[in-house]
Amino acid sequence: MPSPTPIAAEPGPVVALMYHALHTGATPAGQDPHYTLAADDFDLQMQEIAASGGGSSAATLLQGTSRARIVVTFDDGHVSNHAVALPLLTRHGISADFFINPATVGTAGFLDWNQLREMNDAGMSIQSHGYDHVYLTQLDGQRLRQTLKAARDEIEQQVGAAVTLLAPPGGRMPRDLLSIAQECGYTHVLSSEPGVLAAADGASRPLPRMAMTAATGHLTFQRWIRRDHVAIGHERLRYRGLAFAKRMLGDTGYERLRAVALSALGRGA
Repeated sequence: MPSPTPIAAEPGPVVALMYHALHTGATPAGQDPHYTLAADDFDLQMQEIAASGGGSSAATLLQGTSRARIVVTFDDGHVSNHAVALPLLTRHGISADFFINPATVGTAGFLDWNQLREMNDAGMSIQSHGYDHVYLTQLDGQRLRQTLKAARDEIEQQVGAAVTLLAPPGGRMPRDLLSIAQECGYTHVLSSEPGVLAAADGASRPLPRMAMTAATGHLTFQRWIRRDHVAIGHERLRYRGLAFAKRMLGDTGYERLRAVALSALGRGA
């Protein structure tokens, strides 16, 4: 089992942002429009992050090789991460973590291994989002260990770099996920729960992230990267309301309700 690496002990808290797909016109087919941002908006956000002291991947921050106070991450491995995000991140001198599912690599709309190796060579961090995007809460202990080990092993073999971070699909986390993930070779788990990272956190709890969506206004983004406790607290309350609905409805019931909301309102949660 690897030794968990503490967050670099620099002054002040850190905020981690969670992105998914980007678009340069219309939302790509098969992508959730709620989690798909316009490339121009992302470019402006990266420009502001660079101007505020820079951003980095969680991997470099946790290794103690970055002093950035803003972390940039992407979930799911959409092909736009290579075509759109990579050039913009490189332009602004920002590294990011890309959490992928080996089972979807090379399928329609998703990154292939050559693209992921190119991103790794460009200084990006390729990490685990589970093996096949099945919610980890749906797996028993044995299957959970199998899928986490399989995902980590395949990414390391294909990309040629260490995989130490796990971001659970859909943010769904079994109660004992931290200990099981460490058994499987991960040092940290990154959640979908809003909040800020502190040097004292280390690997003792899932590390929080702020979900960037098409509905996230630029003023809200600015308040988040400045670690405004009121703005982040408001998002935490919203998240708790959604988490309660998920517990009451179950994964299947919640996803059905969400699909209806997406169809009716053109957005999601």
